[in-house]
Amino acid sequence: MRLSFILFFVFKLFTLSAQPDFRKTYFPLINKAELLFIEEKYTDASESYFKAFSQTKSPLVRDLLNATVCKLYQGDFEGAKLYLFKMAQRGVNLETLEQLEIFEIGNNQDAWKMFKPSYEQFYEPKELNDFLKYHFSNLSLLRSKLMDMLSENFILIENGADEQKFAIKRKDYSGFFSSISNEAKENIRVYTKAEMEKESIVIKINTEEIYHEAKEILLLIMENQMALSDGTSQVETFHTHDHDMFSFLNFFMFNKPQIIVENGKAVNKLADWMNEEEISYLDSRLQEAVSQGILSPQLAISQSSERDIPEKIRVTSFTLKIENNNNCNKEFDDLDNVKFLKKNTLTKDEQKEYNKIRQKYGLETLEDRFKKEEFAIDQNKYFILNTRSTLESSVVPNCEVAQNMIAGATIVHEK
Repeated sequence: MRLSFILFFVFKLFTLSAQPDFRKTYFPLINKAELLFIEEKYTDASESYFKAFSQTKSPLVRDLLNATVCKLYQGDFEGAKLYLFKMAQRGVNLETLEQLEIFEIGNNQDAWKMFKPSYEQFYEPKELNDFLKYHFSNLSLLRSKLMDMLSENFILIENGADEQKFAIKRKDYSGFFSSISNEAKENIRVYTKAEMEKESIVIKINTEEIYHEAKEILLLIMENQMALSDGTSQVETFHTHDHDMFSFLNFFMFNKPQIIVENGKAVNKLADWMNEEEISYLDSRLQEAVSQGILSPQLAISQSSERDIPEKIRVTSFTLKIENNNNCNKEFDDLDNVKFLKKNTLTKDEQKEYNKIRQKYGLETLEDRFKKEEFAIDQNKYFILNTRSTLESSVVPNCEVAQNMIAGATIVHEK
């Protein structure tokens, strides 16, 4: 028996080592394709996508969509059909493609209408295995319980000046502070300070039990490869993903009460929920999923404990309006046709740390990331790049404030 186990372990180890590491093969080609697309070199970008897809039977759905967009920009709807068929087989429904409006490119709406019946024939709805169905159902129940529990939390009234009328339940907040009659307000229970403290202990215990059970389920299903796959989630921007491990992970993390440390900065919610060993396990599973080509580097890092520095990489595109523009320099004369792009630059230590993280998750270089962030702000409509950059419009009181805001920014004169 012991010999059989050893042989199985050695075989498993050999199999894993024989698999290609997508962080070194597939994703560099995807990165190259995305950069070529940004430069409007669509033919070259398509070639890079083709090379990447030739290395796997299951390209990521996001990459299939982007490759389709690339073909449409080339005016090659026939070439796009191959990727559309693959998306149909991977569970991307018709409504999603139409809501993304990609067939506006090159006026391909009529070609798409002709092709829709064929797409429907190849469409295969995404099906979860029984293991995930069972555990996702339990997570849904826990999510509902947590929402109910959160509504039972207390809100202080009148700053707690009267200990006999100290707090109400969160679920009664809108009713208590609205313009309802005094008679209706009397039906809302008001708790004394002692009552609130006593019941809060019970609520805290019940809430912690929910978090613990949710965590145990999430750690368990991470063993299942399908749970770690991003599936169609990155293209279904118009839908809620109730049956998605990452949506559950984000929900419980987002709603976990934060502990405020002495310097006034909240601790990492993931660290407040999972211990060091569990966090390390989560990170290792995410990295493994990327290396196996079932999860994109960008989505993996967004779920990991190492997300903080990569998520600082962004570009803000903003316009300015000055209320009092007296005595302004000429550079402010035509602000209506000027945009400012400003990078959220990293310190040298953060850059070094990013390079370490980049190797683990197969992320692009800082330079490449900033190119994508800048392109995504207002030049991109159809391509999915998982960027975090924002578009803003600001009104400032005078030229001095405006000058401080645009320090270090790139000026873009619109045509």
